[in-house]
Amino acid sequence: MRFGERLARERWMPWAVHYFNYELLKRKMKAVMAAQEEQDREECKDDFAKALDTEIEKVIAFYREKSNAAKAAATDTQESAQRSMAETTAAGAPAPEEVLDHLDNSLRSLRPIALDIFHLLGYVSLNTAALRKILKKYAKNVEPMKPQPGYLTLRVEHPHEEGWKLLQGTFLKESIGRDLEAMSSHEALNQASEKVRDVYEHVRESRERFLAAHPGLASRAPIAAAAAPKPLPADTKTARTLNRTLSSKSSFKYTPKWTPGLSATDADLDLDLDDLLQQMKFALEMADRNARLIHPIPWQEAQAGIFEPAPDDEDALATPGGLLLNCINSGLYMANYNLVIPTITELCRKIGVPNAMVGIIIGCSDIATIPGTVGYSIWTNHNYKAPLLASAVACLVGNLAYCLSYDLGAVWLLFLARLVTGLGSARTVNRRYIAIFVAYKDRTWASALFVSLSAVGMALGPLLALPLSHFPDLKFAGLTFDHITMGGWLMNIAWLIFILFAYFGFEDPLRKRKERDELREPLLANGAAALDGMEAGMQAPKVPPPPSSLADSDDEAEVEDEGYWARLAHLWSSPLVATACCIFLCYILKVVQQAYIDGLPIFTQMAYGWSNSDVGVMLGVLGLAAPLVNFTVGRLSARLPDRHITLASILVTMVGCFGLMGGPFPMATFFVAGALLYMGTIVLEALSMSLCSKVIDERMAKGLWNAGLLSTQAGTLGRLCGNLLLSLCAKITGAMTEAQIMSLAKLLYGVSGASMILSVAYVLSIYNRLQG
Repeated sequence: MRFGERLARERWMPWAVHYFNYELLKRKMKAVMAAQEEQDREECKDDFAKALDTEIEKVIAFYREKSNAAKAAATDTQESAQRSMAETTAAGAPAPEEVLDHLDNSLRSLRPIALDIFHLLGYVSLNTAALRKILKKYAKNVEPMKPQPGYLTLRVEHPHEEGWKLLQGTFLKESIGRDLEAMSSHEALNQASEKVRDVYEHVRESRERFLAAHPGLASRAPIAAAAAPKPLPADTKTARTLNRTLSSKSSFKYTPKWTPGLSATDADLDLDLDDLLQQMKFALEMADRNARLIHPIPWQEAQAGIFEPAPDDEDALATPGGLLLNCINSGLYMANYNLVIPTITELCRKIGVPNAMVGIIIGCSDIATIPGTVGYSIWTNHNYKAPLLASAVACLVGNLAYCLSYDLGAVWLLFLARLVTGLGSARTVNRRYIAIFVAYKDRTWASALFVSLSAVGMALGPLLALPLSHFPDLKFAGLTFDHITMGGWLMNIAWLIFILFAYFGFEDPLRKRKERDELREPLLANGAAALDGMEAGMQAPKVPPPPSSLADSDDEAEVEDEGYWARLAHLWSSPLVATACCIFLCYILKVVQQAYIDGLPIFTQMAYGWSNSDVGVMLGVLGLAAPLVNFTVGRLSARLPDRHITLASILVTMVGCFGLMGGPFPMATFFVAGALLYMGTIVLEALSMSLCSKVIDERMAKGLWNAGLLSTQAGTLGRLCGNLLLSLCAKITGAMTEAQIMSLAKLLYGVSGASMILSVAYVLSIYNRLQG
């Protein structure tokens, strides 16, 4: 049976106009397919997109209204029932008959609430299935709309094919994503259904105890049944849809003529309230099954490398202060890492280290960061405050050792300083804090803050060389304070302030969760004991079979037995291949970018006589220009797929590499080519993270070894390899004369250009797998 017919047959008729208009969108899709002229086709596409947005907003608005009403009604009934139960033992209570009437009315009041929850769950199931179906048809017959910067993107999954997904851009505000997420999780309905069950069990027990205490009431004539709901408009089809029968106050029979997924002939089931509540539980499972296949993705989350689903409101334990401290921690570390780049060559000369060692010295931080990141990730399973403090202390000790190495002339201490500084990278802690504890409604601005402060830190570190270049040489207690060491001392002051705020102001979310759970344990234990005793004397109600319509039989038909070659082809087309490509791009771009950044002081000081402050200003300007470039590319990606721009950014980086092979002469060529290389890698980093969020395999979206951690490790390993590449090339060619500098440029940027050619070949080989 066609899905449109199923939707028309299974929807709850009193709410018919509020359902997803599947047939309207099918007509608009066919109009796109029938359009001949390109302009007409684009207009039809826009018409479809607007209609889709309107239907989504309509469904969400109705669900929000009804779910809030159901939750409020359940709360009111719970309070009313508590008053009625209190009357059974209160001194000076009303007459026994009146008390029993109050209890009976409390039980009767549960029926309309339970029915509303039941039908709302069917509403969630049918509408999410309809949305998924129409997007799947549109992708098959036309093409999905590109994700739009600043707007919500929908990720749709297949119910039976693991890894299958498509992305649909919208012009919905990202705030709509919160409402869509609320409907998908239907937490309001979960809470309302729990309250209904709780009231039912407690009132029934109170009623039984009250009758046992007043045996004369047990034989009294049944009171008049509650008035039936007003009849629906005279419409035979509608009348057949709903048939309620209220019997005696003890059984409360419900005879539905509509059950999600079952035809009217299959649904003639006499269900008492026990069975209705069991059907409501079953409907919850079906709503979970359908709603989990559609995920709203805010734009900024992909930019921050956050792929885990947002926590429930109950588990969103992040505080504004905790979020700010995590973002500041990331920004301070990036400033600390890049701080030494403008002055590293001068420091090496003063302590007798050749320029060829510059890359190795800087890369020591990355050597320590790789195992440190894994350690921090494991540590966050038990604590979040301690890793933040440990990272700050590591950076503080690293800066102190860096400054002491200058006065002592100790090369080993300089290496140790960079190693310890690398242990201060807690970006995996910062990302996990946002991913696991920041509520869905706050994740967009939290991700934007994380990315922005990291970018500011990258630019601020080198820029400090400009004001510090005018700092006088001072001696105090045997320590030197000058333009080389003063940056380390200033960073230590910043880290000390951070440690104070983190120690006294950071609330560990895991500790808050533990305290909350400890308070709940006695309540849960009592509830479980009562439930065990109750279930021992009850028979499980009959549960209808899984709904056929919501099982998507037409989707099942697409899953066939596969042979060896078919399975091999399926593996090649799986998201793991595309995810691996994105992580590889995160690695290779850092190799090229870091080799360029670390080599800049060598080339500019040897060729142009630049000072440390000049190098710092150039790196700072490039760093501050990066967010503007990313914003521009983000606007461009609304018109072009991410994979197109990714390929273009690799080609731009490759052009920059080959332009730099001529060495630092002429100056204009050197700086234009350098800007192309740097900006190309910046764009590539943003796009690879964005692509990764779209093609990521669900198995890599959460857990310890998730894609966020792997991409962080890939970037760290890339920086290390970039540093080592510079040192290796400088060792081979030398970096002390103009001729050696020219040879260094040819070798260093020749290898970088070759890596970009390899990247182009890799991307082209799986181009169709990179959706978006």
